[in-house]
Amino acid sequence: MQAEFLRGIHFLSGLSDTELAGLNSSIVVRLVVPGKKIIEEGGPVEAFYIVCKGTVHVRRKVDDGEVLLGRIGPGGFFGEINLFDPGLATATVYAVENVSVASIAYEAFKSFMGQNPNAGYKIVSAMMGEMSRRLRLTNDRLSNSVFWWSASRPPMEEA
Repeated sequence: MQAEFLRGIHFLSGLSDTELAGLNSSIVVRLVVPGKKIIEEGGPVEAFYIVCKGTVHVRRKVDDGEVLLGRIGPGGFFGEINLFDPGLATATVYAVENVSVASIAYEAFKSFMGQNPNAGYKIVSAMMGEMSRRLRLTNDRLSNSVFWWSASRPPMEEA
């Protein structure tokens, strides 16, 4: 993967050339065709992903269908939850067009950050900023859906 592309990714922009080269050695890039699942909800997740080209949709099962949680384009990432809290995938990620994704196995990512604590701090701080933004957005969506759900219910009678 090219260092220029990695430098353009927000959470990697503060890394030195040497740090980027060290991380780059563990990255694998692959092409994913439209409609193909990259991660499946409820399944194992073993890598962190960066979208290099194209767009992916993040969806979660609800009743008999799926709800769109978000769209991630070039420079965006996913798979971060299991980097910090191992478990099964909380959503399905689909390619919606030809997508190029870079992946780094969790163990390789953790090893890199452990061997390069300064770089690890920069990466985790920037990732936490994005994760916090996503959580705020989720909270807003939840609050709005609860408001509209409760507004549609008849008022409760007093006893």
